[in-house]
Formats: sequence, structure tokens, C-alpha cells
Amino acid sequence: MAAKKTVLSIAIDRELLSKLKELSKEKSYSVSKLISKLLEEALYLEENVFKDEIYKNIDWLSEEWKDKLQVLFTKVLDTTPDPIWIKDLNLRIIYVNQAFANLFGLKKEDLIGKSDIEVLPADVAKECIYSDMKALESKKSSHSIEKIKAADGREIIFDVIKTPIYDKSGKIIAILGISRDITEFVKVQEELEKKNKELEEAYKKLQEIYEYDIVTGLMKKRRFLHTVKEALNRMEKDQEYTLINIEVANLMYANEMYGYEFGSKVLREFSRKLKEKLEDMGFDYVLSKIGGNKFGLFVKEDIVNRNVLRKFLNFVKSIRVPTPDEESFFVPKVIFAVRKVSKEDVKDLEKILLQMEDLLMHLKESGKRNFVILRNQPAVYTKYIQLEKKIKKSLEEGKLHLQLRPVKDVEDLSVHGYQVVCSFEDIDEKDICHVIENASVDNLLRKIDQKLFETIKRKVYPNTDKTIFARLRQTTLDRVLNLPEDKITKDIMYIKDRAVFMVSENTFTNSYSNILELKNNYNLKFCLDNFGAGNTSIKMLTRMIEHDMFQYIKINSSFIKTSMYSAKRKRILKGVLAISSEFGIKTIASGVDSEEVFGFVKDIGFDFAEGDYIGESVDIQNIKQYLPG
Repeated sequence: MAAKKTVLSIAIDRELLSKLKELSKEKSYSVSKLISKLLEEALYLEENVFKDEIYKNIDWLSEEWKDKLQVLFTKVLDTTPDPIWIKDLNLRIIYVNQAFANLFGLKKEDLIGKSDIEVLPADVAKECIYSDMKALESKKSSHSIEKIKAADGREIIFDVIKTPIYDKSGKIIAILGISRDITEFVKVQEELEKKNKELEEAYKKLQEIYEYDIVTGLMKKRRFLHTVKEALNRMEKDQEYTLINIEVANLMYANEMYGYEFGSKVLREFSRKLKEKLEDMGFDYVLSKIGGNKFGLFVKEDIVNRNVLRKFLNFVKSIRVPTPDEESFFVPKVIFAVRKVSKEDVKDLEKILLQMEDLLMHLKESGKRNFVILRNQPAVYTKYIQLEKKIKKSLEEGKLHLQLRPVKDVEDLSVHGYQVVCSFEDIDEKDICHVIENASVDNLLRKIDQKLFETIKRKVYPNTDKTIFARLRQTTLDRVLNLPEDKITKDIMYIKDRAVFMVSENTFTNSYSNILELKNNYNLKFCLDNFGAGNTSIKMLTRMIEHDMFQYIKINSSFIKTSMYSAKRKRILKGVLAISSEFGIKTIASGVDSEEVFGFVKDIGFDFAEGDYIGESVDIQNIKQYLPG
């Protein structure tokens, strides 16, 4: 019988490590598996005090290595930073490695024979004993997280695995414990959970900002449409509800006269009093802010009755908002469009709202009425319906063509940039994207815009360093602002460093704040398109200049041509060019189709020009041969 040997703690030297590798080759075990087997035999070394008979059962070891097993075992275990221990069935410690002894600032021999109660605080010892008993009773490994107070006072969190150890006959004779310090991991995990919680709260706030208007607290257009569609889907087939599109037509005056803070106050007061009135009338309704000065109202009743609507109008006229000087009141001037809706209108709800917005614009321009009742299909949209059918068919047949029109310097005719235009083989319009900008065919136009910006990203942007001019319709502009993950938005953001986005005067007037937000927050560059053909007021031009909204103004071709033969119009045009030059805004003459028009444009002081005389449009499919750089 071999004499009991003292358990030593020394690092594995190179010679021993070499021997360990040699043995692993001899027995066809990996080093890690060899160490695992050595660890499995650990109990026998302590329990039998290295008796000679123990070696008889370790037939997989060579005679040479049997004599070195004890030293090898202790060296391997003492090199690991993880505390390891073995307890007998009375849960008293019969072996510890150096890491375990260091944890409690004790010597190994001071721990042998001790129980957890004698070493650990009572509450910690209780948990350890419980997990020991759990492993023994279940006869399989147990896993637990335990907190230990180290000798230096630190609280350390351990991931502990406790495994029953069996003898050769299958009887449990001890329990092996291995622990891993996971204090830093737990701290990182807690910090991540904290950050995730903060991100979740931030996301909820962003979602609220995205779905609810900051000024009024009302839901925005996207959520409004979703809510109304759900309500319509639940309707009976013969039921009819009411959809109202409301616009505070003189909000711009309030902003200009008293500032934007007062304008926000007007919107808050208007929405608050409107909600109070609707509740007083006992209506089941949904109220939303669907645009800068526009509200959407859905009433779950048929109230399309002129007497009811006049009462509604009279109530609106009674709203008074004290001005900042408190010496007078501001009266919101409200116009609205009304339409009955039913279950069948679910798929066309967005179109219906667009039709309403179009009618509100006509109401505002005429000034004759305060509200209009929209019938199922007004005659004004007949041409758009026909156009929609043509576009849908042409898209299905792949007849959409995207072309590049050169924009050149009027002095030397060098290429400054390229305007992207859309056309169909069988639709007689020069630029379909411009013609139907405010039509009701939004879903189809979205497909055209998707194609347009995707093509610019893939084919135009990589092949030229010139400026790219592309039209941005109002609904696409709103999409960019509200849907950052949308494909169109991502494509626009990709090309924005070399792109200038052309917006019509109507889009400028209706979406002033949105354009300003995109310019300031996303550094998008804009061109006011077709100036001289719309209804841009002096106030809007002043605001445009004050906020540096546009880097370019493109002047309408008919305005240019009539100015050639009218002295007064020519002076007005000169004034526009002079103001633009004064504030660093570049001017583009559109539709230059003859030498005579080009001579006039050059003499009067335009910066750039485009048109048939300047250069023909070329299909984007031929882009590599066409673009000089």
C-alpha cells in the first residue's frame, strides 16, 4: 500500500505538459478528455489515500503513469482559476484546489474535513447544502447560481455545477463541485437588461411620436387609417358611417402673425373643443391630425345632412383663441369635406382622403363655401380613373421608361446635372410623374416612385458625379418623413449627397414644415419646381428664403416665354432672378426648345437650362454610353 501523500499545488511545467500530451496520443484521448478522466478518478485518490489497489482499476493508464497520477492530478486542478471541491456523503470537504482555498483566504489543510456551515455565512451555507442535497437526491448534475463573500470582502457570483461521483459498482460515494466566477458577466447582463429596458421605453416613446401628434395628442394619419379600416370591416353590409376631412385654412396667418407657438396653441384648442362638442353630441368617433393643418374625423353614424353640417360649421365658427397680447381673439377659419363611407370603401380609403384634400384646395381657392359633400365618384376624377387604368396596365406590361434630361450651364453648356423623368409608351405625357402628382392613384404612383429611386440608386448614382434631379411627390415626401425603414426612404437617403429633390408649389404650400424638417434633419437638398405656374404667395417665398429651404428654383417654361414679349413680365422675371441670386439660389429655365428662347434665358441671367434645345432625354438603359462622367 502506498503511503498517503500530501496534496501539492504547483504549476504544470513544460516537461509535464509534454508528458500529458504524450499520454493523450498513447490513449487516443484529447488532452481535455484525459484531464476529465483524471478528475473522475480524483475521489479514489483521496478516499483510498492512494492505496495500491486503486491503480489496479485504472487499466487505461500505463505503469509509468500510475506512479505519477497524484502529482499530475493536483497540478492540473491547481492551475485552473475555477474553485473545485469534493465532499463526502456527510457533505464535508475532502478535497479542494488552490483556487477554492484562495477564495476564502485559507490553507487547503484548514478546509479539509469542514462543512459549509463552518466556512460560509449561514444563509449562503444553507443554499449550498440545499443544492448539494438536490444533486445527490436526483442522482444527476445540478446547476445553480451562488453568491459568495470572498476573503477580500468582494461579493462574487458563481455559476456552480455539482455532480454525484460513483464508484465502480455504481454507488454514489461523493459529490464534485466546480464553480465559475460570472460576476462581470452578470453585471454586463444586468447592464444590457437595463439598456434593453431603456431602449424598449425609448421605442415606445418613438412609436407614440410616430403614431401620435406631439401638439394635439391626436393619432396621426397612418394610425387613423388603420383604425377606420378596422371599424369599416366590422360594419354591417348596409350600414353607412361618415368621414370628414377638416382644414384650419388660416393657420398660416396665425403662424405669421403671432408665431409658431401660437399656431400650435390654435391647433390644441381647436382639437380640444371639437372633442368636447363631439362628446356632448354623444357621437362615437375617431379624431386624428392627418397633416400640418388638417384633421380627420370618422363618425360612426350617417350625419351627411346639410342641417347637421351647418350646425357643425356654426360651432366651429364660435371657437375663439385669445391672442398672445390678450387684446383680441383668433377665429380659426375651417373648411371641410364630407363623405359617406361603408364596408366597400375599405380598400379605397386612402384615395378618398386624397380626393377630399384636393377638394379642400379648390374650396380654399374659390372662397365661396365652407364645406362640400363628396359623392361616391365626382366627375372631376373621371380622367384620373382612366389614367389609373392605363398606368396599371402599362406597369404590368413593363412599359414604364425612365429617362435622363441634361441640365446645362447657360454660359458654356457644360453639363451640371441630369433630371430623371418618367414616361409610358402608350400614355401621351412628357413626364407622367409630374402630370399625376396630386391624383388619387397613390398606390400605383408609389410603385413608380419605388422604381424611379431604385433605378437612380443602381444605375445613375454609380455612373456620374453630376447632380441628379428627381421629383418628390407629396405622399412620397410624407413617407420619407414617417417611415424610416421603407425601401423608398432608404434609397433616397442613399443618393441624397448628390441628389436634388424637386417639389411642386402645391407640395411646398401643403407640406412646408415636412420639407423643412427633412432639410434640417436629413440634409436633403430641394428645388422648387415649375415656379410661376402655381399659387405660391409672397409670404411663402419669404419663408422659403428665411429658412434656406431651396437650393434651386426651376422657372415654368410658359412664364419664361410670355416674359419674352411682355415688358412687365420680363421685369418681374428679372426680379425673381435677382432675388434668387442675392440669396444664393440657383435658377433653372425649363422647356428651352429653341435658339430664341435660349438666347433670352442666357441674356436675362439664368444659371442653368433644360429642354429639347439644350439636350434630348436618353433612356436610362443606355446610361453608360450617354453619361460622360
